[in-house]
Amino acid sequence: MYQTDTVSITNLTFSYHGKPIIDNFNLSIQKGTVVAIMGGSGVGKTTLLRLISGLKKPTKGKVSVMGSDLTNISNEKLLEIRKKIGFLFQFGALFTDLSCFENVAFPAREHLNLPNGLLNDLVFLKLESVGLRGAADLMPSEISGGMARRVALARATVLDPDLILYDEPFAGLDPISLGITANLIRKLNDSLRATSIIVTHDVPETFAIADRVILLASRPFGAEIICEGTPSDLKKADNDEVQQFIKGKLQGPVKFHYPAKAIKDFLRDG
Repeated sequence: MYQTDTVSITNLTFSYHGKPIIDNFNLSIQKGTVVAIMGGSGVGKTTLLRLISGLKKPTKGKVSVMGSDLTNISNEKLLEIRKKIGFLFQFGALFTDLSCFENVAFPAREHLNLPNGLLNDLVFLKLESVGLRGAADLMPSEISGGMARRVALARATVLDPDLILYDEPFAGLDPISLGITANLIRKLNDSLRATSIIVTHDVPETFAIADRVILLASRPFGAEIICEGTPSDLKKADNDEVQQFIKGKLQGPVKFHYPAKAIKDFLRDG
């Protein structure tokens, strides 16, 4: 049995080339929920996903996933934990020289010792769950971007993971594909009884499927949680920075212009 929290982050600090990205960060994510991590570009959302998956190690602090401390774990144990984590990379990251079928089959061939008949059934079942059983023999170059994202989603869930990480799953999708993908994320999470963490900028689609939203903002010392709660909580938040982000306002605490000298001083120096 796993703990109630699938992910628990305690006093996490991470720096990149001496630049603080995350500092003294605390977060817990309950099993069975769909949680969105949102915030401006460069705030550290993808870095947080990589820390949760064990792809990066924190400078300080603790990252616990399904009861295991990833900061103090053997490589062998880390590999076992990763088998229980599905990762949907930005833009899908399909193998271009493999068919849709073989893309989905790849993790199963690597980690499961299944007879060909059972493996075929598993892959077709996963493709069916994303509506693409009929595209099994097609190459990634023969399908649309939205379909490629769905194939990648089937691949990410082929091992029935307990935790699914999504890095910008809606980027570059047309409105129909975006809606389909969002619905699939919610549906697959519920059917697998998994926990899903989504890094995204897309507010309407994310608010429609998320149980909880965590909004990050950049600070000189690293990323800071400025608001968390249900989508309804964020919509009602009495915080100008939160409202600017979720409504896409031009005016607000987050400025368009990067800090610079006055124009007259710049021209004089030139």
